[in-house]
Amino acid sequence: MENFKEIDLLWILVCGFLVFMMQLGFSLVETGIVRTKNTINVAMKNLIDTVFSIIFFWLFGFGLMFGLDSYGLIGTDNFFIDGKDLQLNGFFFFQAMFAATSITIVSGAVAERIKFNGYIVVAIIVSTIIYPVFGHWAWSENGWLKTLGFIDFAGSTVVHSLGGWIGLAGAIVLGPRLGKFRKGKITYFAPSNHNFVVFGVFILFFAWFGFNAGSLLTFKADVTSILLNTLLAGVFGGLSAWIITLFSKEKVGVEIFSFGIVAGLVGITAGCYEFTTTQSAFVGFLSSFIMHYADMLLTKKFKIDDPLSVVAIHGFVGVWGTIAVGIFANLPENLTRFEFIYIQTLGVIVAFIFSFGFGLLLFLFLHKINLLRVRKKHEVLGLNRSEHNAKLPWVDTIQSIIQIMKTGNVDKKIYEERDTEIGIVSKFFNYLLSMLKEKNNELRKSNQNLSVKAYHDNLTKILNRNGLLKKLMEKNNDYILAIIDIDKFKTINDTYGHDVGDYVLRDLAAIISNKIRVTDIFARWGGEEFVLIFDTKDLLLAQNIADNLRKDVENSKFKTVNKITISIGVSEFKSKNDTFEDVFKKADQALYQAKTSGRNRVYVY
Repeated sequence: MENFKEIDLLWILVCGFLVFMMQLGFSLVETGIVRTKNTINVAMKNLIDTVFSIIFFWLFGFGLMFGLDSYGLIGTDNFFIDGKDLQLNGFFFFQAMFAATSITIVSGAVAERIKFNGYIVVAIIVSTIIYPVFGHWAWSENGWLKTLGFIDFAGSTVVHSLGGWIGLAGAIVLGPRLGKFRKGKITYFAPSNHNFVVFGVFILFFAWFGFNAGSLLTFKADVTSILLNTLLAGVFGGLSAWIITLFSKEKVGVEIFSFGIVAGLVGITAGCYEFTTTQSAFVGFLSSFIMHYADMLLTKKFKIDDPLSVVAIHGFVGVWGTIAVGIFANLPENLTRFEFIYIQTLGVIVAFIFSFGFGLLLFLFLHKINLLRVRKKHEVLGLNRSEHNAKLPWVDTIQSIIQIMKTGNVDKKIYEERDTEIGIVSKFFNYLLSMLKEKNNELRKSNQNLSVKAYHDNLTKILNRNGLLKKLMEKNNDYILAIIDIDKFKTINDTYGHDVGDYVLRDLAAIISNKIRVTDIFARWGGEEFVLIFDTKDLLLAQNIADNLRKDVENSKFKTVNKITISIGVSEFKSKNDTFEDVFKKADQALYQAKTSGRNRVYVY
């Protein structure tokens, strides 16, 4: 470990502070992009991965990455440093911020469906093994890639591509979010807060100056070149993203424009110390196009759901930035341009194979032990609630409204939070519910009245033909049917008028209704004909009841006409194949026999 001058050490520490701000920047961007029901979860993931990544980087990762080299593969000392070496303390502080950044990149690719504790395991493995081991290959003085001549000044591959490829593995094993791909179409999930995305990119842009310039590990005039190259790449990344939206979307999209700036910054990270200003601007400019078309390829062609375009921004653009060093930078000693490009390409391929392969094994293991994806109902509910039991008033209120809409239960009210905007909305919604409930009750009463009119006879107030048939739909063929007809009813109408005939129909209906059993069904079939359904299969019992009814009518006194008689035809189901129409026809034949035999009789078919 080299000894830093005090000004250099101060510069490293200040840049470490800036790099730590990237955690806040990524948190704001991710929180802004995901849906509101998952915002607390992704913020907590960014906080928890900082905690665990730094702990395990201190315990194991830093030693593996920067410890005494063994065969160019791993470091073998500087595990859980004791803080006595003040120079080492500063270097560790700076590098720990990089380790935390690498795992935070993974978070975006697996957002909105990974279990919180499963993600902690990912953070531990990345900061303990994956990032430190590859970092040793590329950045340790005796790392095998470093000795070949591989250059990745501040981590386009070591930090960004590594995080992107692990995120790709996670996105593949996890699968897409529910509803992302439906019937061949891609569903757009609107961000919860576009402002957070913009604010987050501002913070990332600011923190990136420390990320790149701090990697020089000394404070000298060359810092200005790194800062200028970083600045130009970022703004030209934004310019090309604006051009993409200008020609493909007609309006400047918040996500693609913001992500374009980040892509430009990722692209310049490997060569910020090697490039000229013109080269830096070109690398940043091209980065947004690579990001955009890589993201389209992953989403449309391979149906990979990457909520924050992590793989495109950090994975693919990181590759571009690293290979661009081989294309544009000054040649190292004893290397041709082709050899330099080959070494840079070899580095990004090794990074992909190592990180993506290790990532696949890690996520498949988490899937095997059921520690990877949340349950469907929890994903629908939102990870704020299911993973942290945290509530957002707006989200809870909207979900309550949706539940009421789904169930149609207007008796249930939503919670009214006092003295808040959402409380006012809730109060107004509850008022609308009460009005809807009142109108619903009026409609129910109106429907009941309509039902009565539709299935009841207006004159006699008993069931009509439709009402009878509807009742019989609820019964099996375990009843006996009787048709009742008023004898010489036409004579009554002709002699006394139809008003008197109506009185006779009403009185007859009242008499029979009062005499039959509760389980029997009585209805007016039409004109002077009535149908009586006996709730029994005993034909003799039905015949006796019908004859008693005939006698009761004969002995009753009617207005104006004084006396009337009725004839009744009775029939039953003779076989299982008989229908209502068959039984009715037989009862009608029995009624005809009663009429032709002298009337005022009961005949059974």
